[in-house]
Amino acid sequence: MVPPYSIAARLLRVALLLPPAAVHAQDPDPGRSSLAGRLTPADTAVVPLVTGFEGVLEGSAALPQEALVHLGYIAERYPDAPSELSLLKAAMLEGEIAAAWARVSGVDTLDLERTHRAMDNVIHALDPERMPDGAGMGFGFLRAAQAVGLHAQLATLTASDTVAPALAFHGPFMVRAASEAGARADDAVALARRIQGTSDPRSALRLVEQLSEALRSMMYGEDRDRDGRIGHVSGEGGIAQAAYHLALIYRVEGMALPGLRPQNLYDSLGLDTLGRQPDSVRFRRRRGF
Repeated sequence: MVPPYSIAARLLRVALLLPPAAVHAQDPDPGRSSLAGRLTPADTAVVPLVTGFEGVLEGSAALPQEALVHLGYIAERYPDAPSELSLLKAAMLEGEIAAAWARVSGVDTLDLERTHRAMDNVIHALDPERMPDGAGMGFGFLRAAQAVGLHAQLATLTASDTVAPALAFHGPFMVRAASEAGARADDAVALARRIQGTSDPRSALRLVEQLSEALRSMMYGEDRDRDGRIGHVSGEGGIAQAAYHLALIYRVEGMALPGLRPQNLYDSLGLDTLGRQPDSVRFRRRRGF
């Protein structure tokens, strides 16, 4: 059986290849967005905008400049992120870090002190406000996912469905997926705290398995209703689904979506082979853990 998260990854790749006429999706439900009904176009003024995306995002005559800036934050670069990574790349990297430390924690649960220390790194990668020190980048998956949802909502508010139908249609999907990914990150932090509070190796191992699954769903979504699709109903989305709908917007608008895979950033950010190396013993040795 093909894992659901691999299906999500394939969908993202397919979205980049589909011609505009072949792009279809379910009718979004803006009412599911935590921001829907609370933001108006005037509220975009409270979010500082950074210019410089004009040359990168050329190609769409329909999207207003403000929408391009907000989409640029999500896909191109975000000034407050480490190395000015895009919000999606920051989320993906922090998620990879959390998942790698969850794998390490399951290698030897007989040493619970080591497992508990690994949870510090998991929590730090997800939300540095709840764990200031750790092996993450200091930005946090939760913050990145919330910002993706915010800027997707603000971009959607800048154009009507008659001016930019792709953005109006897929923007709410992005908001919902980012919100659901953030909720899954909160669940993962709660699981990590439970692991730190257990003194039984068997209980710790079961919780580590649950944590790994929660992180996988956070990144790639979950096919809860078993219909073969992820993101069709509420509660299934992960950050990959937000990237998928962003890819559809870019494709329909005739814009080139920059590569979102963060693997080439591991070395430059000092993350070694994090996220790629299944040999957690080697990972543990290289990180001094």
